[in-house]
Amino acid sequence: MDISFSSMFFHDATLEEIFRAPGTSGADSLEFWLETPDFWLKGLCLDDLKSQVAASPTRSPLSVHAPVLDLNPCSINPDVRAVSIRWIERSIELAEQIGASICTIHPGRRTARRPPSITDYQRLGHMLDCIERIADEVRVKIAIENMEPAVNALLTTPDEVTKVLDERSWLYFTFDYAHAIRSGVPVVSSFLEGGGERIVNIHLSGGENGRMHGPVSEDEKAIPFLTELRKKKYDGQITLEINDLVLPGELSYQEKISFMKDEITWVKHAFREV
Repeated sequence: MDISFSSMFFHDATLEEIFRAPGTSGADSLEFWLETPDFWLKGLCLDDLKSQVAASPTRSPLSVHAPVLDLNPCSINPDVRAVSIRWIERSIELAEQIGASICTIHPGRRTARRPPSITDYQRLGHMLDCIERIADEVRVKIAIENMEPAVNALLTTPDEVTKVLDERSWLYFTFDYAHAIRSGVPVVSSFLEGGGERIVNIHLSGGENGRMHGPVSEDEKAIPFLTELRKKKYDGQITLEINDLVLPGELSYQEKISFMKDEITWVKHAFREV
Protein backbone atom coordinates (compact mmCIF):
# COMPACT_ATOMS: atom_id res chain seq x y z
CA MET A 1 0.00 0.00 0.00
CA ASP A 2 1.22 3.46 -0.94
CA ILE A 3 -0.27 6.51 0.71
CA SER A 4 -0.49 9.95 -0.84
CA PHE A 5 -2.53 13.12 -0.46
CA SER A 6 -4.28 15.58 -2.73
CA SER A 7 -2.29 18.67 -3.68
CA MET A 8 -5.47 20.71 -3.16
CA PHE A 9 -5.06 20.33 0.61
CA PHE A 10 -2.15 22.77 0.17
CA HIS A 11 -4.38 25.08 -1.85
CA ASP A 12 -2.40 28.28 -1.23
CA ALA A 13 1.09 26.76 -1.37
CA THR A 14 3.65 27.07 -4.15
CA LEU A 15 4.56 24.13 -6.35
CA GLU A 16 7.90 23.88 -4.56
CA GLU A 17 6.16 23.69 -1.17
CA ILE A 18 3.64 21.14 -2.43
CA PHE A 19 6.30 18.83 -3.83
CA ARG A 20 8.35 19.15 -0.66
CA ALA A 21 5.34 18.03 1.42
CA PRO A 22 5.41 14.25 0.71
CA GLY A 23 8.92 13.94 2.11
CA THR A 24 8.22 15.96 5.23
CA SER A 25 4.79 14.43 5.94
CA GLY A 26 5.75 10.79 5.46
CA ALA A 27 3.68 10.27 2.30
CA ASP A 28 4.82 7.87 -0.40
CA SER A 29 3.46 9.98 -3.22
CA LEU A 30 1.19 12.86 -4.24
CA GLU A 31 -2.02 13.25 -6.22
CA PHE A 32 -1.58 16.36 -8.32
CA TRP A 33 -4.71 18.27 -9.32
CA LEU A 34 -4.26 20.38 -12.44
CA GLU A 35 -6.42 23.02 -10.73
CA THR A 36 -3.81 23.50 -8.00
CA PRO A 37 -3.69 27.34 -8.08
CA ASP A 38 0.09 27.84 -8.34
CA PHE A 39 0.03 25.73 -11.50
CA TRP A 40 -3.46 26.41 -12.90
CA LEU A 41 -3.38 30.19 -12.54
CA LYS A 42 0.21 30.73 -13.68
CA GLY A 43 0.12 29.43 -17.22
CA LEU A 44 0.24 25.66 -16.56
CA CYS A 45 3.97 25.58 -17.24
CA LEU A 46 4.84 21.94 -17.87
CA ASP A 47 8.57 22.58 -17.60
CA ASP A 48 8.14 24.01 -14.08
CA LEU A 49 6.04 21.02 -13.10
CA LYS A 50 8.56 18.55 -14.51
CA SER A 51 11.34 20.33 -12.59
CA GLN A 52 9.46 19.98 -9.32
CA VAL A 53 8.71 16.30 -9.99
CA ALA A 54 12.38 15.66 -10.75
CA ALA A 55 13.62 17.60 -7.72
CA SER A 56 11.22 15.91 -5.30
CA PRO A 57 11.25 12.21 -6.08
CA THR A 58 8.64 10.14 -4.27
CA ARG A 59 8.76 6.46 -3.33
CA SER A 60 5.99 5.65 -5.78
CA PRO A 61 4.81 7.43 -8.95
CA LEU A 62 2.54 10.44 -8.74
CA SER A 63 -1.11 10.34 -9.67
CA VAL A 64 -3.01 13.12 -11.44
CA HIS A 65 -6.58 14.37 -11.05
CA ALA A 66 -8.24 15.94 -14.09
CA PRO A 67 -9.91 19.35 -13.65
CA VAL A 68 -13.57 19.34 -12.64
CA LEU A 69 -14.45 22.65 -10.98
CA ASP A 70 -15.85 24.53 -13.99
CA LEU A 71 -16.25 21.58 -16.33
CA ASN A 72 -18.89 18.97 -17.12
CA PRO A 73 -18.43 16.36 -19.88
CA CYS A 74 -22.16 15.57 -19.71
CA SER A 75 -23.36 19.16 -20.03
CA ILE A 76 -26.31 19.96 -22.28
CA ASN A 77 -24.12 22.74 -23.72
CA PRO A 78 -22.07 21.19 -26.55
CA ASP A 79 -19.25 23.72 -26.13
CA VAL A 80 -18.93 22.93 -22.42
CA ARG A 81 -18.89 19.21 -23.24
CA ALA A 82 -16.17 19.65 -25.83
CA VAL A 83 -13.85 21.70 -23.65
CA SER A 84 -14.43 19.39 -20.68
CA ILE A 85 -13.43 16.33 -22.71
CA ARG A 86 -10.40 18.14 -24.09
CA TRP A 87 -9.22 18.95 -20.55
CA ILE A 88 -9.57 15.30 -19.56
CA GLU A 89 -7.45 14.36 -22.59
CA ARG A 90 -4.87 17.02 -21.70
CA SER A 91 -4.74 15.70 -18.14
CA ILE A 92 -4.01 12.17 -19.37
CA GLU A 93 -1.30 13.50 -21.68
CA LEU A 94 0.23 15.54 -18.85
CA ALA A 95 0.12 12.53 -16.52
CA GLU A 96 2.02 10.53 -19.11
CA GLN A 97 4.60 13.30 -19.56
CA ILE A 98 5.43 13.52 -15.85
CA GLY A 99 5.53 9.75 -15.36
CA ALA A 100 2.36 9.47 -13.28
CA SER A 101 0.81 6.04 -12.81
CA ILE A 102 -2.88 7.04 -12.56
CA CYS A 103 -5.11 9.80 -13.90
CA THR A 104 -8.47 10.11 -12.12
CA ILE A 105 -11.44 11.52 -14.02
CA HIS A 106 -15.00 12.44 -13.05
CA PRO A 107 -18.05 11.21 -15.01
CA GLY A 108 -19.84 14.56 -15.15
CA ARG A 109 -23.42 15.25 -14.08
CA ARG A 110 -26.81 16.18 -15.45
CA THR A 111 -26.94 19.95 -15.95
CA ALA A 112 -30.39 20.28 -14.37
CA ARG A 113 -30.82 19.21 -10.77
CA ARG A 114 -32.92 16.24 -11.86
CA PRO A 115 -32.14 12.51 -11.94
CA PRO A 116 -29.87 11.60 -14.88
CA SER A 117 -31.66 10.46 -18.03
CA ILE A 118 -30.57 8.02 -20.74
CA THR A 119 -29.25 11.02 -22.68
CA ASP A 120 -26.89 11.90 -19.85
CA TYR A 121 -25.51 8.36 -19.81
CA GLN A 122 -25.09 8.53 -23.60
CA ARG A 123 -23.02 11.69 -23.13
CA LEU A 124 -20.91 9.85 -20.56
CA GLY A 125 -20.42 7.07 -23.11
CA HIS A 126 -19.33 9.62 -25.72
CA MET A 127 -16.77 11.05 -23.31
CA LEU A 128 -15.36 7.58 -22.67
CA ASP A 129 -15.30 6.83 -26.41
CA CYS A 130 -13.18 9.96 -26.94
CA ILE A 131 -10.76 9.02 -24.17
CA GLU A 132 -10.45 5.44 -25.39
CA ARG A 133 -8.72 6.74 -28.52
CA ILE A 134 -5.68 7.70 -26.46
CA ALA A 135 -5.92 5.03 -23.75
CA ASP A 136 -3.84 2.55 -25.77
CA GLU A 137 -1.18 5.17 -26.44
CA VAL A 138 -0.30 5.86 -22.79
CA ARG A 139 1.01 3.84 -19.88
CA VAL A 140 -0.94 5.83 -17.29
CA LYS A 141 -4.04 4.08 -15.94
CA ILE A 142 -7.20 6.11 -16.53
CA ALA A 143 -9.51 5.69 -13.55
CA ILE A 144 -13.10 6.93 -13.26
CA GLU A 145 -14.38 7.97 -9.83
CA ASN A 146 -17.71 7.24 -8.13
CA MET A 147 -19.66 10.34 -7.17
CA GLU A 148 -21.53 11.24 -4.01
CA PRO A 149 -25.29 10.51 -4.07
CA ALA A 150 -26.62 13.84 -5.38
CA VAL A 151 -29.84 14.09 -7.37
CA ASN A 152 -28.14 14.86 -10.71
CA ALA A 153 -24.95 12.80 -10.20
CA LEU A 154 -23.82 9.90 -12.36
CA LEU A 155 -21.99 6.77 -11.15
CA THR A 156 -23.15 6.89 -7.54
CA THR A 157 -23.98 3.18 -7.17
CA PRO A 158 -21.90 0.00 -7.40
CA ASP A 159 -24.06 -1.32 -10.25
CA GLU A 160 -23.47 1.80 -12.35
CA VAL A 161 -19.71 1.66 -11.86
CA THR A 162 -19.53 -2.09 -12.49
CA LYS A 163 -21.49 -1.71 -15.74
CA VAL A 164 -19.10 0.97 -17.03
CA LEU A 165 -16.04 -1.08 -16.07
CA ASP A 166 -17.48 -4.21 -17.71
CA GLU A 167 -18.02 -2.29 -20.94
CA ARG A 168 -14.53 -0.72 -20.98
CA SER A 169 -11.67 -3.14 -20.40
CA TRP A 170 -9.11 -0.30 -20.54
CA LEU A 171 -10.77 1.72 -17.76
CA TYR A 172 -9.82 1.56 -14.06
CA PHE A 173 -11.56 2.74 -10.89
CA THR A 174 -10.77 5.36 -8.26
CA PHE A 175 -13.00 4.54 -5.30
CA ASP A 176 -14.04 7.49 -3.16
CA TYR A 177 -14.87 6.24 0.34
CA ALA A 178 -16.42 9.52 1.57
CA HIS A 179 -18.81 9.60 -1.40
CA ALA A 180 -19.88 5.98 -0.90
CA ILE A 181 -20.19 5.93 2.89
CA ARG A 182 -23.06 8.41 2.66
CA SER A 183 -25.13 5.52 1.29
CA GLY A 184 -24.05 3.16 4.08
CA VAL A 185 -21.43 0.54 4.92
CA PRO A 186 -23.01 -2.21 2.75
CA VAL A 187 -22.72 0.06 -0.30
CA VAL A 188 -19.01 0.58 0.42
CA SER A 189 -18.51 -3.18 0.48
CA SER A 190 -20.44 -3.56 -2.77
CA PHE A 191 -18.18 -1.00 -4.46
CA LEU A 192 -15.11 -2.96 -3.37
CA GLU A 193 -16.62 -6.19 -4.70
CA GLY A 194 -17.67 -4.64 -7.99
CA GLY A 195 -14.43 -2.76 -8.54
CA GLY A 196 -12.20 -5.69 -7.64
CA GLU A 197 -8.75 -5.57 -9.21
CA ARG A 198 -9.74 -2.55 -11.31
CA ILE A 199 -9.45 -0.36 -8.18
CA VAL A 200 -6.09 1.43 -8.48
CA ASN A 201 -6.67 4.40 -6.18
CA ILE A 202 -8.78 4.99 -3.10
CA HIS A 203 -9.74 8.52 -2.08
CA LEU A 204 -9.93 8.35 1.69
CA SER A 205 -11.36 11.00 4.00
CA GLY A 206 -13.80 11.27 6.86
CA GLY A 207 -17.53 11.63 6.37
CA GLU A 208 -18.67 12.01 9.97
CA ASN A 209 -20.85 14.79 11.39
CA GLY A 210 -22.15 15.78 7.98
CA ARG A 211 -18.72 16.96 6.84
CA MET A 212 -17.52 15.80 3.44
CA HIS A 213 -13.77 15.10 3.15
CA GLY A 214 -12.86 15.71 6.79
CA PRO A 215 -10.08 14.03 8.82
CA VAL A 216 -10.18 10.27 8.32
CA SER A 217 -8.95 9.73 11.89
CA GLU A 218 -12.28 11.13 13.15
CA ASP A 219 -14.43 8.70 11.14
CA GLU A 220 -15.32 5.68 13.27
CA LYS A 221 -16.26 3.68 10.15
CA ALA A 222 -12.79 4.08 8.63
CA ILE A 223 -11.14 1.30 10.66
CA PRO A 224 -13.66 -1.36 9.56
CA PHE A 225 -13.15 -0.11 6.00
CA LEU A 226 -9.37 -0.49 6.30
CA THR A 227 -9.98 -3.93 7.79
CA GLU A 228 -11.89 -4.89 4.68
CA LEU A 229 -9.13 -3.52 2.44
CA ARG A 230 -6.53 -5.52 4.34
CA LYS A 231 -8.56 -8.72 4.05
CA LYS A 232 -8.88 -8.15 0.32
CA LYS A 233 -5.08 -7.65 0.15
CA TYR A 234 -5.43 -4.25 -1.45
CA ASP A 235 -1.99 -3.07 -2.51
CA GLY A 236 -2.76 0.03 -4.54
CA GLN A 237 -2.69 3.70 -3.71
CA ILE A 238 -4.61 5.35 -0.87
CA THR A 239 -4.99 9.09 -1.33
CA LEU A 240 -6.01 11.32 1.56
CA GLU A 241 -8.44 13.74 -0.06
CA ILE A 242 -9.06 16.14 2.80
CA ASN A 243 -10.64 19.55 2.37
CA ASP A 244 -8.79 22.10 4.50
CA LEU A 245 -11.93 24.26 4.63
CA VAL A 246 -13.80 21.74 6.81
CA LEU A 247 -11.16 21.91 9.55
CA PRO A 248 -11.92 23.97 12.68
CA GLY A 249 -9.56 26.79 11.73
CA GLU A 250 -7.16 28.00 9.07
CA LEU A 251 -3.77 26.26 9.16
CA SER A 252 -0.38 27.56 8.13
CA TYR A 253 1.79 25.53 5.75
CA GLN A 254 3.76 23.99 8.62
CA GLU A 255 0.55 23.23 10.52
CA LYS A 256 -0.82 21.50 7.43
CA ILE A 257 2.36 19.41 7.21
CA SER A 258 1.92 18.36 10.86
CA PHE A 259 -1.77 17.63 10.33
CA MET A 260 -1.10 15.50 7.25
CA LYS A 261 1.74 13.67 8.99
CA ASP A 262 -0.62 12.74 11.83
CA GLU A 263 -3.31 11.54 9.40
CA ILE A 264 -0.81 9.45 7.42
CA THR A 265 0.57 7.92 10.61
CA TRP A 266 -2.96 7.09 11.76
CA VAL A 267 -3.88 5.41 8.47
CA LYS A 268 -0.66 3.40 8.29
CA HIS A 269 -1.06 2.27 11.89
CA ALA A 270 -4.73 1.38 11.41
CA PHE A 271 -3.97 -0.56 8.23
CA ARG A 272 -1.19 -2.55 9.92
CA GLU A 273 -3.24 -3.25 13.02
CA VAL A 274 -6.38 -4.59 11.33
